[in-house]
Amino acid sequence: MVASKRLDSLFCEMMESIFIIDSAKGLILWTNPCACVTFGFEKGDFAGQHFTCLFPPGSEIEAAHVLNEVVCADGVFVTQSFKRKDGVVLYMDLTASLIPWDGESTAILAVLREASERKELEELRLESERLKSFSEMSAGVSHHFNNMLQVIIGFAGLAKTELESGETSGALRKLEQIIVSATTAAGAIRSLQEFAHCGQTTGYLSRDIINLKTLTKRAVDLCVIWRKARTEYSKIPISIVTDLKEDCYVRVNQDRILEVMTNLIKNAMESLSEVGTVEVGVHHKNDEALFFVRDSGVGISKDDLKRIFDPFWTTKGPRKSGLGLASSLGIVKQNGGEITVESFEGQGSTFKVRFPLVTPPDDSQPGDFSEAAVRGMTVLVIDEEEKVLESLGSGLISRGNVVYTVSTIQEGFRILDTNDVDVIISDEAFKDISGWDFGRELKRRFSEMNRVKPRLILLTAWGVGETHSEKMKRTGVDCVLAKPLTIEKLIHHMREILSGNI
Repeated sequence: MVASKRLDSLFCEMMESIFIIDSAKGLILWTNPCACVTFGFEKGDFAGQHFTCLFPPGSEIEAAHVLNEVVCADGVFVTQSFKRKDGVVLYMDLTASLIPWDGESTAILAVLREASERKELEELRLESERLKSFSEMSAGVSHHFNNMLQVIIGFAGLAKTELESGETSGALRKLEQIIVSATTAAGAIRSLQEFAHCGQTTGYLSRDIINLKTLTKRAVDLCVIWRKARTEYSKIPISIVTDLKEDCYVRVNQDRILEVMTNLIKNAMESLSEVGTVEVGVHHKNDEALFFVRDSGVGISKDDLKRIFDPFWTTKGPRKSGLGLASSLGIVKQNGGEITVESFEGQGSTFKVRFPLVTPPDDSQPGDFSEAAVRGMTVLVIDEEEKVLESLGSGLISRGNVVYTVSTIQEGFRILDTNDVDVIISDEAFKDISGWDFGRELKRRFSEMNRVKPRLILLTAWGVGETHSEKMKRTGVDCVLAKPLTIEKLIHHMREILSGNI
């Protein structure tokens, strides 16, 4: 009681939300009036509540982790989401440290300050940087894509001439080159789609188990395309070396970590004013996964190194916002990792990002599924593009399947009314309905008829972003694949679906 009165006199008029928390149990012992107003509680409502009540579901940083960090490190500073009693989410700075309490015991003093306005400003500046980078990358992709189209048109013309003249010996090689070039062009477009998706999050950060090596390959590919669009960098003879021998599985939000990776690699490229090397790699040691970017650039001075992660601070002049590294630091912390830098003037810099290793997902499934199972199937293909129907239908028929091809969802349902179909391959977007809505209606109709629903594969031309399994379950969609794709890849996924691996 004496302690509470003393606290009332000290902190009653302060505009920050102040909490005293039991360091052993995590229970809230005392709050000031500002905390009650900020979080929508009446005076006394906090008593006996666990500190985790302030953290929203799916929070970027677990409340228990914050408390443990305070106890183990004797202090913590973090910026993240908290929630009011009515569910409204607040973005706040949390500073916490251990203090003496009731004689020999200790408690946690936590001070929360509103940070929503700063967060919004940072997001606006970041979005401006993303749009600028997207514009630069679009130019690079356009150049690369047109080169691939030139190769495709050129080899198609040569193959046509040879076939018309009866000379077929070289046609197969030219057709193979067309496939390779088209696949390369599709990869460039997909990279642009992924870059556009970078940093776009809805709600809380979802985390999945991903292979850091695979994500690093994507980041390097994105940065190579970005560099081609930057005249001032594309002429500098930069060598990009990768060290990606080890699989490292971590639980992170892959879109946000991809943003961090591309930011660090781009910074490394920008640090090279003449011939130099950027090395990107992934290693694991003990229970940690390490992603690193090392450059042979100008390095960072000792004084600048102290401020490199400060918001709005930069050594690159007015053309840069200085938010890149500050944002990267926040994203890495939100995903349970840490980021460090080692640098000396004239000797380059090394940025290291560490995450806890997790057990790789077990993709093994029982069953003796064989390739023969994808022969003799009945497949319904739905797409508004006539040539897409022709190519997919002909490819599946050539592999021994019965195939129906229609251009509308309504025609598809008519086929399903009178025929047993094993797999449906549908475009994701039609003029009057989406593939997801088609999946919902398909699931409803077959449920009402007490019939087994055909497996549904959606094909999308917009790139495959983060597709939640719960959404697929609700809509009856079994798989989402990005166009363009080969018949071999399509049949591979049909095989995976039938075997239960997807």
